[in-house]
Amino acid sequence: MRRFSLLAAGIALSLNAQAGDDLLSLYERAVLASPDLLSSQYTVELIRAQEDRSFAALMPQISVVGNYSLNRFHSAGTNLSPEFSSDYPGTRASVNFQQPLFDLQAYLLMKSQEEKTSQSEEDLLSAHQKLIADLIDRYVDALEAKDKSEIIAAELHSNEQQLERVRAMQARQMAMITDLYELEARTETLRTQLLENENNARVALEKLRELTGDAVTAIQPARLDSTQLPPEGSIDSWVQQTGQLNPELQALKHAIESARQNVSAYKAGYLPRIELQLSGTYSDTSYNNRQSPPFDIGTAAVQATVPIYEGGGTDAKIREATARKKLNESELEKKLREMEKQTRAAYLDMQTSPARSLATDRQLSASEKSRDAMKKGYELGVVTIVDLLGTEKRLSEARLEQRQSRYRYFKSRSTLLFQAGRLIGPELAKFNEWLVLADKRSASRK
Repeated sequence: MRRFSLLAAGIALSLNAQAGDDLLSLYERAVLASPDLLSSQYTVELIRAQEDRSFAALMPQISVVGNYSLNRFHSAGTNLSPEFSSDYPGTRASVNFQQPLFDLQAYLLMKSQEEKTSQSEEDLLSAHQKLIADLIDRYVDALEAKDKSEIIAAELHSNEQQLERVRAMQARQMAMITDLYELEARTETLRTQLLENENNARVALEKLRELTGDAVTAIQPARLDSTQLPPEGSIDSWVQQTGQLNPELQALKHAIESARQNVSAYKAGYLPRIELQLSGTYSDTSYNNRQSPPFDIGTAAVQATVPIYEGGGTDAKIREATARKKLNESELEKKLREMEKQTRAAYLDMQTSPARSLATDRQLSASEKSRDAMKKGYELGVVTIVDLLGTEKRLSEARLEQRQSRYRYFKSRSTLLFQAGRLIGPELAKFNEWLVLADKRSASRK
């Protein structure tokens, strides 16, 4: 719970400084609307109640019983005594106290339940981090879809201007009809692509809506000048952090320990259980509610219960708990290998991201120069319209790849932090600083 408190505190502090449809404001809405998060919170409450119930089995049990009765006594007559009838009230009261002195099974079952509580708390922290990771992925996907539409729209605008120029030239027989047809075909292709990508952008916003529970009409744009820091530390240190901090793995470890405690608890079912019993009784009736002079009895006893035979139920419980422990161990090993693979892949991808982004910057610069040269060449008649359209297309691809290289870095960093169990509030605030344009953040504060 200490780690969960740090997460909540980090989010609360970060949200005070941000507003608008950026990562932090979307998280604020998502954390209130997430069914998975609410389910995890209710699960924690449920498991804690079960832990309290298991602890109650080791606590003293005290009860008070009172009884008031109306009795009629009738005795048939004999040769020695006449027939006799009598009506009288009866009163009985008792106080009972029971305290387990030795019940190893109940104690170990309580320890098992404590591990289940810790497991549910780790699952809750994991649900928070999964929500942040999912939000970052969907936000970046929405940015990428929006960028692609804007890049296609820019190319379409350039082609439409070129098309008007070629139409005017062709009307004066200064341009070839094939050039006009090529431009018209490419323009219509871009219009179709723009319609498709605008729809993809709306779908990406709907995926954000699924997280927030309400409409997301627009998101704040990304910046391209953010510094892409390489991952600190070695790849092996990140793998080690994943094994030590990832809440999903920690939850599985608690599940294994809970199953181990269950195995020991059910084996303890063969041992005797010893209980202290204290009672005090007052009554003015005796056996069969026969009227008697008032009396009281105080009793102190130690009761031992030795299980002899329960139809094989204890052995079956032991085998079930052992199988569950082995199942959890297999699941932990599987999850460890899967997360190590994802951690190493994210680390390597993040490590190469700065060089990849620099390469896309150079590619974009070269594509812009090539496009400008092709424009002049076409005006001079030394290149064809097909060559010019090709450079326009490659320029759009270079612009898109430049943005995708940035987004790939953010996704790799998000995956790396998520696998290492460190994707919490302060990290989300850093992502927001890197993604959202500075002027938009300033405007959101005013």
